[in-house]
Amino acid sequence: MKKRLGAATLLAAAALIGAGIAQGKELSAFKTCGPSGCISVTNRTLLRSLIHGVEAQGEAVRAPTPPPAPFLRLEFWVRGDLAAGPSFVQYYVPSRGLVALMTDPAAWTWVRPGILGALLDRVTTGVAPFEAPRISRVTIGGKSVRDPTSYVRLFRLQRKAESVPDEPDWQRIVIETAGPTPWSTRAATLEYSASTNVLWRGSQFVEVPSTLATRLEDRKSLAGGDESGFPWLRLAAGIGAASLIVPTALIFRRRRGS
Repeated sequence: MKKRLGAATLLAAAALIGAGIAQGKELSAFKTCGPSGCISVTNRTLLRSLIHGVEAQGEAVRAPTPPPAPFLRLEFWVRGDLAAGPSFVQYYVPSRGLVALMTDPAAWTWVRPGILGALLDRVTTGVAPFEAPRISRVTIGGKSVRDPTSYVRLFRLQRKAESVPDEPDWQRIVIETAGPTPWSTRAATLEYSASTNVLWRGSQFVEVPSTLATRLEDRKSLAGGDESGFPWLRLAAGIGAASLIVPTALIFRRRRGS
């Protein structure tokens, strides 16, 4: 647990450092990019508003990692920066109202955009987003799984863990997509504890139903089944059988009594 609390503290500190880098800077351009290309913003007033919004991200509220969804790539070009590409990049998921930003060269975090939200909606208008990414490869503890696309279910589990485990058996789950996305390797923090059936997903600890946990630990497909862990299908089958048995029994009794 100390490891994870420490990681959260480092991420928060890194976000502040990242915002500090933006302070006192000016943007020469801002680009919103989708599959058809990028649209640039060069209006000085808009650029100043955008960099002020980035500075405010140091106080942004962290958000849970959302399931893969259509997203936009945001490119910030700082005046005087001699880099060949953008000075820094963020990702925006319009349907969720969330931003993925880099907190250090090896980590990303999800935040609510705050005052930047309304401005992002304005400057991204007219740019079609990239489609929700398809997972191409998944490894658990360095070993590949079967049917990697089915592991999108790990982003949809919502039942919070009753307690935060402090176990030594955490294994890293690495997600890969065809191109850079906020859900691929460096952007998604996923670890799994087999002894507690708990998934650490960014800022959340969520429970993995036992039936799903077994397949996860065997690195099998996570397709099919019920995410709640309750055997609804067997229950439904039992109810269906009972609905047939009870009327049949009543008919049989009536016939015997007639």
